[in-house]
Amino acid sequence: MSPRKIQLKEFRRRVVAGSFPQYPNLAAGLRGLRFVQADPIRSPARAQDLILRHRVNSYASGDLEKEYPHLGAEEGYLFAYGFMQPDVWQDLHSQPAVKLTALERQVLAFIQRHGEVHPRDLADHFGKRSVTNYWGGKSQATKRVLEDLHEEGYLRVSRREKGIRLYEVAENAHQKLGDPEARFARLTMTTAHVFGPATKSFMLSELRGFTNLVPKRKDREAIVDELVASGQLRKIDVDGLTYLLENDKWKSNEVTEKVRILAPFDPLVRSRQRFEQLWGWSYRFEAYVPTSKRVRGYYAMPLLWRENVTGWANAKVLDERLHVEVGYVRKPTSPLKFRCALETEIEAMTLFLGLVSGAWSLNFSSD
Repeated sequence: MSPRKIQLKEFRRRVVAGSFPQYPNLAAGLRGLRFVQADPIRSPARAQDLILRHRVNSYASGDLEKEYPHLGAEEGYLFAYGFMQPDVWQDLHSQPAVKLTALERQVLAFIQRHGEVHPRDLADHFGKRSVTNYWGGKSQATKRVLEDLHEEGYLRVSRREKGIRLYEVAENAHQKLGDPEARFARLTMTTAHVFGPATKSFMLSELRGFTNLVPKRKDREAIVDELVASGQLRKIDVDGLTYLLENDKWKSNEVTEKVRILAPFDPLVRSRQRFEQLWGWSYRFEAYVPTSKRVRGYYAMPLLWRENVTGWANAKVLDERLHVEVGYVRKPTSPLKFRCALETEIEAMTLFLGLVSGAWSLNFSSD
């Protein structure tokens, strides 16, 4: 079946309209969103908090960490590390291909005896030998073991203390795994649910970490094609680019008169190809770019006004005040309404961060 053609203007409105479902509380939000990407950088809050504030009523920075033990949620790696529903977490794990090392067995036995551990508990018990971590730096060997056991499904994150993950044994982690292709199909549908309309190449790229389930790319492509053929996903064409989306989603095109300061990892932002098609400019996350080469800032956040991302904002807290600097790619429409909506958004972010009402300042970049 040929994809339905849609004009870019309508596509843009529908993508934005569908990106911000509203939930009455955090438990409902996690059930509805299915997955929320996490990141340790706090500028001025962590990515998971910045994402949830636009979708959960009265959400405050740190609420996810505080409420996590009571949410029935899990942490793990889908297309990125984040918080997810238990059924998604279960689909991530395959039967381990190799036996545990001696240290891994010792660590697992230690956690089974103690019930819940902080990484420092293991360092105190096993010593502080260093190993090379995934990024080429150095980490304690026991911390690396914790991360590996968690990734393999032997452990789960029970809660956090000041952002540090505490672990416990995951009961029955490798039981009832099911057919690998069916699991990959479910993970594909979860990814489609998170992002809304996405190209096939983007979805396959985001799920490239699951070659353990379906090793060959052509077989992964065939699974996506079958999801289209079965009607679970449908196709639309926007200026010659084909997008896939959940068949029962994307019914609204109503965009609110709001400014939203978005996390660099917000689902609306993550697909750079879609971002460029929607708004005609290239957004780049610059936290890991050398300072001298940054164009917009360490943690520049896309600035959404109505259905257009017109620029970016840098925000930081100094002396109990939120300082926001805004830069433009193009001037926003309805400048007076925009200014009012921008100030409303900055006040909302101030309260979200636990600061006093009005404790903020706004400046505009000269670039």
